[in-house]
Amino acid sequence: MSLTSHQKKIVLIAFVVIFLIAFAGIFFRKVRPKPITLEIWGIRDDPLAFELITQAYNQSYPHITVNYTLKDEKTYHEDLLRAFADNQAPDILMLQDNWLPVYQDKIYPLDLNTDKYFNVFDLKQDYSPISLSGIIEDNHLLGLPLYTDTLVLYYNQDVFKHYNIVLPPTTWEEILDLIPTLRQVNPQGRISRAAIALGLASNIEWETDILSALMMQYGSEMVDLSEKRVIFDRAVERGNKSIVPGEEAINFYTQFANPYSRYYTWNDNMDNSIIAFSRGETVMMIGYNQAKKIIEGYSPNLSYGVTALSQFIDGSSSRINYGQTMVLAVIQSSQYQKASWDFLKFFNQKNIAQSYFNQTKNPPARLDLINESLNDLDSGVFIRQLLTTYNWYQYNFQDIKKIFQEMINGVLLKGEEPARAIGIARDNINLFWKQRQ
Repeated sequence: MSLTSHQKKIVLIAFVVIFLIAFAGIFFRKVRPKPITLEIWGIRDDPLAFELITQAYNQSYPHITVNYTLKDEKTYHEDLLRAFADNQAPDILMLQDNWLPVYQDKIYPLDLNTDKYFNVFDLKQDYSPISLSGIIEDNHLLGLPLYTDTLVLYYNQDVFKHYNIVLPPTTWEEILDLIPTLRQVNPQGRISRAAIALGLASNIEWETDILSALMMQYGSEMVDLSEKRVIFDRAVERGNKSIVPGEEAINFYTQFANPYSRYYTWNDNMDNSIIAFSRGETVMMIGYNQAKKIIEGYSPNLSYGVTALSQFIDGSSSRINYGQTMVLAVIQSSQYQKASWDFLKFFNQKNIAQSYFNQTKNPPARLDLINESLNDLDSGVFIRQLLTTYNWYQYNFQDIKKIFQEMINGVLLKGEEPARAIGIARDNINLFWKQRQ
């Protein structure tokens, strides 16, 4: 039976409608994102600290899996060099802020001129000054501040109780006064228990940071970035007299390991400062929050306390504390640079940062969390120091550490005058800094 012209039009229209529906279904069908996996390498933080966060991220973005791998800090830099050479680097790295200059050519920074989520103004409203120090450059964000650890004084509570020392020292002068009481010497005249672990380069953990803190407390600004040189050898006015902060600091630091000093209490026969403290071989030490895990690993039942980093009595109400910020940075070679930064933006949220703090007790970088955690039982001492904490730009942290160790050894082992040791350190740092430009 032949169709009328009217029926043919109806059939044609039906075919067109069906075709359009089918085409629309294909064209407008939601394309499923390709599954990807982001790899994070970190140090110090147990994978459990990231597990809740990565699971929450996966729920919001089911196509993205985030794996966190805890690396051995002792071999971290060697592992990274090997990974970069073999094109096996992760997508996101955990880096200390003073490591950033060494790895800067490997980092994929976020352009704050064009990004719709981050900008300089909001970052300064949300994060502490120390946590942003050195990670914003030419309006680019090198990484996300994770936490800032600060130096404090650790002390053995049982020993303090034994000598009826009610309160821990708050000044360096008080520490000096305690040395004759706390130091123990055996019948052979050797130190059997130190009052405080300080003075050497070989067995003091974070000796470069401690010496830097002393220089800054004596008034040094440490570096002139415009000239790309260190200035801890420049004289400053302090207490109505002119002093050279570098010389004062190295002289103060080394006296604890100088056998001819009345404050001699430490030598190279001692174990590493954290281990010695854990074993009760020294009553006090200077350390970061991260030292707690090491101490409790060696001596879980040790009764110890922590108090603010000691300051000098100089009539000034300003405090100078020292710290380092841990940063999460996206790697240039990552196939998933945008996805990696999206994960860091997710990490930036207050509830996520709060979850991380609850898991780790690492002193937070966010100002709102700092304000809410000032009296935290585990981390309050470290957190209360954050707004008076500083550090300095180090073009290469490995070079700086070696030069500072040589400076300490020059005074103690070679008998160099502090002025000469400081001068040698200054010249070496400035020379190597210029060579790396």
